[in-house]
Amino acid sequence: MGKKHDSGCKGGEDCVHEGHLCRMTGRLEFDRIRELVKDARYLCRKCGRAARLAENVCKPVEL
Repeated sequence: MGKKHDSGCKGGEDCVHEGHLCRMTGRLEFDRIRELVKDARYLCRKCGRAARLAENVCKPVEL
């Protein structure tokens, strides 16, 4: 796999980061999510979501 990045987030239900996809999904912010997942380069090791930027997932690993 690719290079690992760690935001220090516990992920999932314990996530407190407003910019993380797991938080946005819980609040049904699908328009915002749609923009963040275009051309995804990072995968979250916790929940499997993918995002263009590492800062938008809890436990990112580069694809």
